[in-house]
Amino acid sequence: MKNQQLRTISEYERPLFHLTPEIGWMNDPNGFSWYQGKYHLFYQCYPPATNWGPTRWGHAVSDDLIRWERLPIALTPEEEYETFGCFSGTAVDAGRHMLMYTGCRLDPDDEKGRGFQTQCMAFGDGRSYEKYSGNPVITADALPEGSDPYEFRDPKLWIEQDGTYRAVIASHHEELGAQILLFRSDDGLRWEFVKVLLRNLGKPGWMWECPDFFPLEGRQVLIVSTMGEVEALCLIGEYDRESETFHEITWHNMEQGFDFYGGETMLAPDGRRILIGWMQNPATSENRDIDFPINGQMSIPRELYFRGDRLMQRPVRELAEYREDEVIYRNLKLGGNSGAGEPEDIHLDGICGRTVDMEISIRPDEDAEGGQDTYRLFRMRFAKDEEHYTEFTYEPQTSVATLDRSYSGPGRTKLVRKQTKIRDRNGQLDIRLILDRLSAELFINDGEHVMSAVIYTDRHAEDITFYVDGAAVMDIAKYRMKENK
Repeated sequence: MKNQQLRTISEYERPLFHLTPEIGWMNDPNGFSWYQGKYHLFYQCYPPATNWGPTRWGHAVSDDLIRWERLPIALTPEEEYETFGCFSGTAVDAGRHMLMYTGCRLDPDDEKGRGFQTQCMAFGDGRSYEKYSGNPVITADALPEGSDPYEFRDPKLWIEQDGTYRAVIASHHEELGAQILLFRSDDGLRWEFVKVLLRNLGKPGWMWECPDFFPLEGRQVLIVSTMGEVEALCLIGEYDRESETFHEITWHNMEQGFDFYGGETMLAPDGRRILIGWMQNPATSENRDIDFPINGQMSIPRELYFRGDRLMQRPVRELAEYREDEVIYRNLKLGGNSGAGEPEDIHLDGICGRTVDMEISIRPDEDAEGGQDTYRLFRMRFAKDEEHYTEFTYEPQTSVATLDRSYSGPGRTKLVRKQTKIRDRNGQLDIRLILDRLSAELFINDGEHVMSAVIYTDRHAEDITFYVDGAAVMDIAKYRMKENK
C-alpha cells in the first residue's frame, strides 16, 4: 500500500495511551532510555505502508511513560551498509545519547534475498541524530566460527561501572542454533568479541531476537523473543562479572496471549526496571484482514519484579494517575441458581467502555451449597456489541485460562485462541484488564501471567458482561481513562 493511499486517522480511532506510529507500519521498540529528563522510546517503522519495509527508527518522548510526543524520525537507511533497514537496537546516556543498532544490506547473490547484518552507532542530543562515520563497528569478521552473517542483530548496549561498554547481540549458529554473543568496548566504538554468553539448548526458537540482559533483585535476567515458535522467553540466573559468565537457573514464557514481541527494558531514574514490547508479533502482524492506516502499537510499559522464581509484570504505576469515574462493586454474588436454568451473562451498571482500567477478583461462594466446588467457570466478554466480543474464561478445576478473539470482528488473524495454565489458588482469580480501543492486556494474579491481544472491533462495541457456572463472589473496581492527567 503506497503512502498516498493511506487515509488519515482521527485521534478517536487511535489507542488513547498506547504509542502508535503516525502512519503505516510499526514493530520492535528500540532505544528505550532516560535522557535529559525524559523517557525516550524509538521504534521500528515504515511510514509508506502498513506492511514491513526497510525500517527507520521512529522516535517519541514522554514525561510519564503514558502520554507520548512523536518526534522526527531519528534514523533512516541512507548508507550502503543499511540499505535494507536500520534494524533494532538500544540507547544509553554516555554524555550524549548513544544509539547502537543493526544495519542490514541486501546480498544480491543470496537466493533467499537475505541481507548482511552489522552493528552500527549513532549519536544525538535527544532530538537529532548523526551516524558514526566509522560504521559499521562490528561485522561478520568478529563472529565465532559457524555463525551466520545473515542472522546477527539487535544489540543490547550498557555501560559497566568502570565506564567500559558491553553489548549482547542475537546470532544464529549454522549447526547449534540460536546463540547470544557478548561483546566489549573501552569507548563504545571499537568492539571485540568476548564469548558466546548462552546457546539455545532445547528451548523454543531457531533464532533468538531482541536480547535484553539486566540485573534485578540480586539475579540476572535474559529476555529473548524467539523465531519459529513465537514466544517471549525469560531466562533467570546468575552473572559472574569477573569471568563474564551467565549461569542459567530457570526459564519461563513471559507472555501467554497473542501479541507481545521484541521486549526491551530500561532502568528508570527511581530504580524500577521497566519493560515495553511490540504489541503484535511476526506470526500475526501481516495476517490481518482490515483496511486500517496504522499497523502496530506498543504495549503498556510494565514494571518487573520477582515473586519466587517467577518474573512478574504489572502496568507502570503512572497509569493510575489517569483513572477517573470510579465504579465499585464488592461481594457481588454471581450464578448460584443450580436447577433454575442456565444463568445469563450479566451487565453491571457503569461497567463498560473501550478505554478502561479494571480490577476484578473472583472466588468461590463458600456460603452456597457445595462450597468451593460450586464455581466451575468464569467468563468475561468485553469490546462487545450484538455481533462481536472478545472473551476471557477461567476453569478453576483445571486452572486453565483462555483468551478468545474468534468473534472480535474485522482485523482478526488466524491465531484466535490462546490458553495458559495458572497456579491453583483454590479458585481465587485476580485480573487487571487494560482496554485501549485496539487492544486488551490482562494481568493475571498480580502479573504472574499476562495475556495480550490486538482487537480491531468497532470502537462503539463497549459492553462488558460476566457469566459464572456455579456460584462465585466477585469484586470489581472499574475506571475510565481520561484524556489528560
